[in-house]
Amino acid sequence: MAEKKKKSALSGAVGALISAVTPGNRAQRRGNQRAVRRARMSATGYGAHGANSRKNSLIGWLYGGGSAEDDIDLQGATLRKRARDLYAGGGVGRGAPSTMVTNVVGSGIRPKPQIDADFLGLSEEAADAWQAQAAREFELWARTPMCDWTRQHNFYVLQELTFRSMLMSGDAFALFGAKANPQNPYQMVLRLLEADRVSTPESGGESEAKAVDGGGRIIDGVEVDSDGEVKRYWVSSFHPLMEDPAGRLEWTAIDAWGKDTGMPNVLHVMTAERPEQHRGVPYVSAMIEQIKQLDRYIDSELAANIVAAMLTVFITSEADDGRFPLDDAIPDEEKVTDDERQLELGSGAIYKLDPGEDVKDVNPGRQNSTFESFVSEMVTLIGASVEIPPEVLMHKYSSNYTAAKAALLDFWRVVKRYRQRFNEMFNQPVYEAWLAEAVALGRIEAPGFFDDPAVRGAWCGCRWIGASQGHVQPVQEANAAAARVALNISTEEQEAMEYNGADWRDIIRQRKREIDARREMAPEEELPKAGTTTRQEEGREAKT
Repeated sequence: MAEKKKKSALSGAVGALISAVTPGNRAQRRGNQRAVRRARMSATGYGAHGANSRKNSLIGWLYGGGSAEDDIDLQGATLRKRARDLYAGGGVGRGAPSTMVTNVVGSGIRPKPQIDADFLGLSEEAADAWQAQAAREFELWARTPMCDWTRQHNFYVLQELTFRSMLMSGDAFALFGAKANPQNPYQMVLRLLEADRVSTPESGGESEAKAVDGGGRIIDGVEVDSDGEVKRYWVSSFHPLMEDPAGRLEWTAIDAWGKDTGMPNVLHVMTAERPEQHRGVPYVSAMIEQIKQLDRYIDSELAANIVAAMLTVFITSEADDGRFPLDDAIPDEEKVTDDERQLELGSGAIYKLDPGEDVKDVNPGRQNSTFESFVSEMVTLIGASVEIPPEVLMHKYSSNYTAAKAALLDFWRVVKRYRQRFNEMFNQPVYEAWLAEAVALGRIEAPGFFDDPAVRGAWCGCRWIGASQGHVQPVQEANAAAARVALNISTEEQEAMEYNGADWRDIIRQRKREIDARREMAPEEELPKAGTTTRQEEGREAKT
């Protein structure tokens, strides 16, 4: 059989080759040459496997292969609507993004200024003092709703809202503005925009693209030039799909970068999948169909079990007098429905049936022994697509300690990657814009900040610290941290940050105060050394 297939393919290629050398028009010859090439390529490499067009298993495969604009950017409106509907409906469609928000952002990712003291010619003490002042000044701006254009949220809530919006809608946008307020001297505010407001003019809320002068294009609200560089964003005056708007829908073009400062005017937070992609996709886009089908399946099973739990009774009668049996079983003042075709039964009541009448009950007896295993497998498949282990996605740690720990470690690598991207796209640009205002106001001294980009970068150094991974066996993990420090493969500062997100210097200062206070109260008490545990702690760990 294999030999026959090879001969058939060879004869087809030879026939195409003969047709190619037969006199005819040039277009036909080119077509024949392409046929020869396709026939030759279908028998080698991927042409014999994944790209094969002759195998029965692949003939029915409907596929396309467009640009990132066609495959992603122009599908955004539909994906956003469906992803938000899944989020509103709960289940996995809501659980997956919420799990990422809780772990990546948590209660807030806070800045820890870390300037390049050597480059700036500062001593360690001077650098520490400058960094402490910068942290205090940033909190002055960030801790109140005055940093929000709408005066609703502080900066750390804006972090959560931005990241959640990015996961739910595919991307999120933030604009820089200025509003005076009596609470602090800083006027910089952030204005968050929902993804739908960045759209192509006159698109009616759909993802569309159109050409502009100079060879550029507007792709779902993002204008690029002929080289593909993002030049500006087109923002609608209100949500394109808003019911009963107060005014006429208009679009404003906002330059992506300040012409004089070179600073970003718009922060576009998204996750890119392909080169030349200009709009993001919702977090659950790859599994929208499977999540929706799973929701339908669960709803159907729930409805079936509710029906199975109900007692349904039919009254049969040989008479045909038009009378509804047991019509007077419940007094009119005690009935809960006016429907004459619905029979009401009283608790523990005994009814007398007329001659020729009988009672028949209906018991669906609903049982589905495969429900749990099927849902579990679907959750595993969906979790693999969104990079969340099923134990973490369902918050169900029923396996052994080793498996649960491996799932948490695997998930935490994903969390770190998303947090780093979010810091680079949102947190750090916001910090740099705020620091520029603080220096301009004279509240923070930073010589050369506006004169040299290298000096500015040295002043803008900052580490962003979020929630830590958490611990399953704290004592063992603390001892492992002490061993890493002793072996010089880590530092106490790094271990403190990864253990609970704390600042090592703050810990040292507070521990010094506590140790001094304890020595004053009990001078002869022996204090435990770093990296050791008390006997009580060892006993508790042994029991665990």
